[in-house]
Amino acid sequence: MAEVVFPFPFPENLELILPEIILAVMGMVVLLMSVFLSVSRQNIVAGVSIATVIAVGASVLYVSGSDASTTFYGYFVLDPFAVYAKLLIAIATVFAMMLSLNYVKDEANVGEYYTIMLFASLGMMLMVSATNFVTMYLGLELMALSVYVLVGYQRDVLRSTEAALKYFILGALSSCMLLYGLTFLYGSTGSFIFTEMGDIISNSGEDQRLAVLTGMLFVLAGLSFKVSVAPFHMWTPDAYEGAPTPITAFMSVAPKVAGLVVFMRILVDVFPGLQAEYTTILMFLAVLSMAVGNIAAIAQRNIKRMLAYSTIGHIGFILLGLIAGSNDGYAGILIYMTIYLFMTMGVFAIIIMMRRDEIQGELLDDFAGLSRVRPGYALAMGLLMFSMAGIPFLGGFWAKYAVFIAVIEADHIILATLGVLFSAIGAFYYIRIVKYMYFDEERVSFNFAKSAPLQVIVVLTTLVIVAIGIYPEPVMAMCRLALAGLV
Repeated sequence: MAEVVFPFPFPENLELILPEIILAVMGMVVLLMSVFLSVSRQNIVAGVSIATVIAVGASVLYVSGSDASTTFYGYFVLDPFAVYAKLLIAIATVFAMMLSLNYVKDEANVGEYYTIMLFASLGMMLMVSATNFVTMYLGLELMALSVYVLVGYQRDVLRSTEAALKYFILGALSSCMLLYGLTFLYGSTGSFIFTEMGDIISNSGEDQRLAVLTGMLFVLAGLSFKVSVAPFHMWTPDAYEGAPTPITAFMSVAPKVAGLVVFMRILVDVFPGLQAEYTTILMFLAVLSMAVGNIAAIAQRNIKRMLAYSTIGHIGFILLGLIAGSNDGYAGILIYMTIYLFMTMGVFAIIIMMRRDEIQGELLDDFAGLSRVRPGYALAMGLLMFSMAGIPFLGGFWAKYAVFIAVIEADHIILATLGVLFSAIGAFYYIRIVKYMYFDEERVSFNFAKSAPLQVIVVLTTLVIVAIGIYPEPVMAMCRLALAGLV
């Protein structure tokens, strides 16, 4: 009998993908559980899903090390940078699932809901560990397709279906732009591996320059869509408003973390020789995002649409760290994403708690007079709004401080000044909510949903934001250590 010889040896260090294996296997297990469990016992599916993501976070720490390790022939890397990003994704996913416990308990296909969330997280974790465009794109599309479905999960709600369709069409367009850019880069370098492409591009001649610049432009455009950078933000307000509120919270944070991590890897590994060129592009995108996000948010009466434009503005601030192109700038991005995670989840927890039969808790008027009826929730919402506005000394202040200092040290004084200006403009619509809660008369009867998980999220996120505001150094130190896998 002839001996069978495989063209490639069995991958080494396969334990590095243990978190992804857990997500993939448990995603299928949860789907099967939902088929065999009765409707009254679907809460078991939610519990298993939350426990799965917690186990994934623990496994990330278990397989991590101080140095970078690769598997699958170098196509998958686990370094401190990827570890930190995966932990943020896991925390965001757990929070989003906890937000969903009461929100979707009466909906159909609850098992599918949690299964898709698990596969979306799987795609994000593949993205942040990718060392080449093939792995990155597979993870990106797994994440994107999952989120498209989650946005349209409430199929009997017209705005949810409409938002999902718009998101899908524009998402397909952005994926085409990304792939089109990759054809130029692959044609110029003959490789999909980030570091190999970077070395070739850095040493390329003038005859390849036009093709490389064209490829870079389309890749940046495709990635900008995924993280809601203006002018590629058109899908964001509709998707945020139409999606179930827990999914709005989820897509506000987790995909942004994954997308920005990929953004940083590609700029550092693929385009180190084109820093001057991509900095010019990012400066335009950052200013436009800060302007569109913070100015358009003022006109919104729906808080989910307001937070959608707020996200665009925050992404503009985060881009300042990429423009700085320094260790402090990249650390500032990680700091910003960490603090933004807790701010966003706390705000959405309060919004969901206000949901009842006649009231969705999505209009700004719904918050009027909240301080006289629920002073604790009003205090938490006020602190989170002040933090998002960057008021000293709450967590959001240090997030903006980190990127502003980095861009100033990179001698982009005008850009930093514009950032401060747009931050002041953005403070208006955040503080307006505080005004509604403390100075306006009650317009609806407040009857908050009694949910221990939501209360835990509100208390935890508020305490974290206050603690970071008082003593930010531990978070900043962790973010600087995480950069060991990037620079």
